Amino acid sequence: MIQGFAVGAIWLREFKRYFRDVPRVASSLARPVVWLFILGIGVSPNFARVAGLSYVEYIFPGMVVMTILFTSTVSAISIIWDRDFGLLREMLAAPISRSSIVIGKLLAGAAICTAQGFIAILLVFLTHVQLLWYNIAWILLASFIVGFMLSGLGVIIASLVKTYEGFSSVMNFLIMPMFLASGAVFPLDNLPRWAYFIARANPIAYAVDLFRGLMLQHYEFTFLIDIVVLLGLTFIFTALAIARFRRMATRW
Repeated sequence: MIQGFAVGAIWLREFKRYFRDVPRVASSLARPVVWLFILGIGVSPNFARVAGLSYVEYIFPGMVVMTILFTSTVSAISIIWDRDFGLLREMLAAPISRSSIVIGKLLAGAAICTAQGFIAILLVFLTHVQLLWYNIAWILLASFIVGFMLSGLGVIIASLVKTYEGFSSVMNFLIMPMFLASGAVFPLDNLPRWAYFIARANPIAYAVDLFRGLMLQHYEFTFLIDIVVLLGLTFIFTALAIARFRRMATRW
């Protein structure tokens, strides 16, 4: 059973704690700036057009997704922090359901990702990208959905490892390959057929395609395919996150 008061309290705690950590927020915002301008300035002269877009236009939605990707998955490290410092034991001892704890953390991760994604979107004013601002509500909703989905993935991983080092190693092993194989920085059409199908199984590929479509009206798939895949994976990751957290809490 999901208890609203518990979800709200956990959401507020996670949200406040994140934005009070200034170095963490600053590094999250610096990452897309560095990638955008290093790739945009350093690589774009080598590309006339990519999929009908300038290279800066092509990579800009991917930079926003990258911000959400890193922010959402790393936000799940709070589970390990809470476990090590005893706060998780207090939450488990409280008369609230395990599901409420997980949902509160996922909602916090999604809200943080939406805020960070919006700030990253504002980098468009430093480029010549013509963003479709009338889609901004859909873009923010997509940020929330993708953030929720990836926060669920982060919780699953955090429930499987026992240390910060283990979590960081697993996340570094997953995040960069997922991002690079998403079509965010280069088209996937020229990949070998087997590599292309592996890349198409990457959830981030659908997130990048959705953002590129909403921002620039350029889809590889369609809006419907992207949103259905992402919502389906959000449901799956949420269910797995709750199941893994319950199992971790029982053993712990």
